Amino acid sequence: MSQPPASESTRPVRSALLHRLRERGVIRVAASYAVIAWLLLQIADVTLEPLGAPPWAMMALIIAAATGFPIAIALAWFLEVGADGVHVDHAPEGVARPQARGLRHYADAIVIGVLLIAVAVLLVRQSDFGKPKPPANPAIAVLPFENLSGDPEQQYFAEGLAEETLDRLGRVPGLKVIARSSSFGFKGKDVDVQTIAEKLGVTTLLEGSVRRDGQRLRLSARLVDGATGEQIWSGSFDRELTDVFAVQAELAGAIVNAIVPAAKGSPAEDPQAPTTDLNAYDLYLASRGQLVLRTPDSIRKSLDLAEEAVRLDPDFARAQAQLANALLFNAMYNAEQDPEAAAALLRRAEPAVHRALSLDPELSEAHGAYANLLRTAQRPGAEEQYKRALELNANNAATWHDYAVFLGSVPGREDESSRATERALELDPRQPTTWANHLMRLGGDPRDPRYRAELERGLRMVGDMPFAIDRFTMPELSTPGFPVEVMKAAAIKQRSPSPDNLPLWINRYRAWIAVDPQRSRDALPASADYRRHGGAVDMEAIRLFIETDIAGVLGDWQSVDRAVESLRTRDWRDPTRVDSVAAFWLAVQGRYEQAAASLARAGPLPEQTVPPAMGMDAVYGLMETAQVRIYRETGRGAEADRLATDLLGRLRAERRTVGEGCKLEDRRYQGWMRHASLAANEGLKAEAVDALRGALRCGELPPSFLPQLPWFRALDGYAPYEELKREREARVERIRPELLWIEAEAGLGSAG
Repeated sequence: MSQPPASESTRPVRSALLHRLRERGVIRVAASYAVIAWLLLQIADVTLEPLGAPPWAMMALIIAAATGFPIAIALAWFLEVGADGVHVDHAPEGVARPQARGLRHYADAIVIGVLLIAVAVLLVRQSDFGKPKPPANPAIAVLPFENLSGDPEQQYFAEGLAEETLDRLGRVPGLKVIARSSSFGFKGKDVDVQTIAEKLGVTTLLEGSVRRDGQRLRLSARLVDGATGEQIWSGSFDRELTDVFAVQAELAGAIVNAIVPAAKGSPAEDPQAPTTDLNAYDLYLASRGQLVLRTPDSIRKSLDLAEEAVRLDPDFARAQAQLANALLFNAMYNAEQDPEAAAALLRRAEPAVHRALSLDPELSEAHGAYANLLRTAQRPGAEEQYKRALELNANNAATWHDYAVFLGSVPGREDESSRATERALELDPRQPTTWANHLMRLGGDPRDPRYRAELERGLRMVGDMPFAIDRFTMPELSTPGFPVEVMKAAAIKQRSPSPDNLPLWINRYRAWIAVDPQRSRDALPASADYRRHGGAVDMEAIRLFIETDIAGVLGDWQSVDRAVESLRTRDWRDPTRVDSVAAFWLAVQGRYEQAAASLARAGPLPEQTVPPAMGMDAVYGLMETAQVRIYRETGRGAEADRLATDLLGRLRAERRTVGEGCKLEDRRYQGWMRHASLAANEGLKAEAVDALRGALRCGELPPSFLPQLPWFRALDGYAPYEELKREREARVERIRPELLWIEAEAGLGSAG
């Protein structure tokens, strides 16, 4: 008789083993153990980190669970629970087991039910069931990661991880990524995700937390639907600190997998780690954060940080590009005050740009820095480099901004510049410098509904950023007819004095010059209040300039002389300004010989030079008119006539070009007040009044319309001019209560 096949002969053995395992309760124990261990590990994964448990706690639980499994199986095989308690199971095979009572009678059914529920939960978690669908046009904002390390000094590291993730996402075609300067602006603010998403115009938000413990790094992140606040994806990464860039790549890849199906392409190839020196990486991130602020002090700090990053790792391409940009922006900010220093900075930027490009020819930031270099040095090729930078990273908001500035300098390309500015605002909607440029390109006409709407939208967007409100309102505050509502918004957001709101102070005092100069003098801060801010900016000199102008408007000539002499004793980098402001007020007093001496010391004045504090760089015509007057009163009549004829000819031509326009550039470069003061000085009463009407039509209260100035006094008694003076006084009375309210809200000086 033939033997059965081997497979059939082993079947009874397997059946017997399975029966024996069930008989001794091993299967039940194994299933119960697996389900309970899985549930405990899931709970631990959610709760350990918020409770502050060390990173090794989760690993210890996993090891304990794995180690306990064979022990539980062995105990189930050798022990039995019966009516008389727990004892060693010596019963031979086939002997009836002790009868299960109570809950144990239903143990199999319970275990199977729990297993089914666990599998169902796992499947739902891994599936898209109940989750928001990927958006049709995905746009993401990466919020600053929370620092759970217990060390405040590690906050920059947490933000750096978020920023690097943001940069990686920026290389995904079809995915709009909001710039750091906008998304990080919500740090520390109690704002829900839906509100943030609405403000930033995004469909998705990434939140995260970072715990850095020695050389261990744990990153937890979750992706949230901006419309509903529901979680789309979450994940945790536990690695050695040296794997920080690998963690960033994994995180970016997981996010892309969650939302990129709707994007127009696949993620770009993941780059290599940008540097092996984490200290250099930290310095690079800090430098970027400072450069984004675009203030003189922050740009200087950015340069120091970038130089140190490059010193630590000369082969760090991004740091080289950052160094180039920091040098270039420092050069731009120094160009007027110290041309030689600016030229030296420009020369240093060039090798940094080329070093960055040689290290990484595909680095968007390097091409953007190269474009900035070519633009600043006025060499050809800048546009091609801007385009290449944006081709490599279409979400590079800083390059969009710089490209818009470049296009704005090219005649006939204003529309392209506006579109580039709007794109920069899409990617970085809370960047005040871009907002300021946007409003200027809209024209700044207070009668234009679109301009007013955009002004209000911008204030809503950046109104909670103290440093931003100054930058944002500067173009408005520095025009002859600043909108009072802008100052109101600035005052409400900045109730306490700080270095950030000093521009608001200065402009507020300038406004008081036009309304109530004595109140302006009374509220002027003491020297100590300016000195405490320190830094490279000579705040005491700025205070003295303001004091000079206030005293001049009040006719307190002794105070003017004292302030000017104090200015001369300071290490002021631009003595031309001191001599020009002295010449201006000496001419107003009729002290023409002394004014001529100051004018001679000042040397050739830049075109459209004005006293530095009185209207800053916005009020033209004052110094030109004073210069003509000084020449005429000191025996240089022919020279004065030529200068006046030339200036009036250009002003008339400009007026014909711009017509009755009230745009910012019209008021800044072909200003009505410039025309009015010079025409009044030359005895052209009708022409002067016509220009004054234009100024009052375009601005609420042009600060250079001061009836006590000698050229305007020559119009006294002329009926049309007297009518304009009455209109000016009516506006002063209307504005004074609002300025008092602003003063009180901002906590500046005394109100009442």
